[in-house]
Amino acid sequence: MMRPLSNSLGIALFLLASPSSIHSFSSVALTSRACRSPILHQPLIIRSMSDTETSEETTAESTDVEPPAEETQEPKEDPAVTELKQTIAKLELEIKSKRSNLQNLQDMADRYSSAGYARQVAMVENNKRMRGENVADTKFAARAGVIQTFLPVLDDLDALGARYEGDSFASSLGALRTEFFNSLQELGVTEFGAKAGEAVDGSRVVAVGEEHSDEFSEGTVISLLKSGFEIQGNIVRAAECVGSLGPEKVEEASSPAADETNAKEEDVSE
Repeated sequence: MMRPLSNSLGIALFLLASPSSIHSFSSVALTSRACRSPILHQPLIIRSMSDTETSEETTAESTDVEPPAEETQEPKEDPAVTELKQTIAKLELEIKSKRSNLQNLQDMADRYSSAGYARQVAMVENNKRMRGENVADTKFAARAGVIQTFLPVLDDLDALGARYEGDSFASSLGALRTEFFNSLQELGVTEFGAKAGEAVDGSRVVAVGEEHSDEFSEGTVISLLKSGFEIQGNIVRAAECVGSLGPEKVEEASSPAADETNAKEEDVSE
């Protein structure tokens, strides 16, 4: 079986067999020659619709953007005004410094002048006095606490003296009581009481009993039961007294109409 001839070999045999047909097939020859000419290959550029639209939008935006406005330059300050401001700031600093120096000089004058010296001496003396008063108050307060422990002895001597009053034994107890109280006075203890009719001071007087009184108003002293003791304002023991509740309230008498009503109610009940 014969193989088919290639295109180029077939064309060559055809031309050799019939040379007169060359002109009639000149267009074919030209076509084949044109087909044999080299073809220039150029890259195919494919653009999508999105790229085209994006480029168009970018172009439109670039045309819409306004050119930046020129920056306005601030007018330069007058050199004379600038120099005046600097001078004012410098003078303010000098004034502040001079005021500070003046205050220091005044403080030194107050401290080292005769008036300042007298003021400092008075201040020191006042501090000493206040410190001494504080120490004294502390000392007397501590002493008052110690003396409180001896007051029951004084109360016992008073009770025995009242019990054996008129007896020779009572006289010796009285002398002992006087000597003991004198010793307390030497320590700075003073005795105080409360007069009838005076207001009951809760910091110095304790009302151990209360009674109604037409003579004394409510909250006042009726009678003193036991004296109090103090030392430089520090209460060692408060005084004891009987306080007044004021006049006793009297119930109002019933009216005649009320009596009649009560009598009728009693008759009905019977």
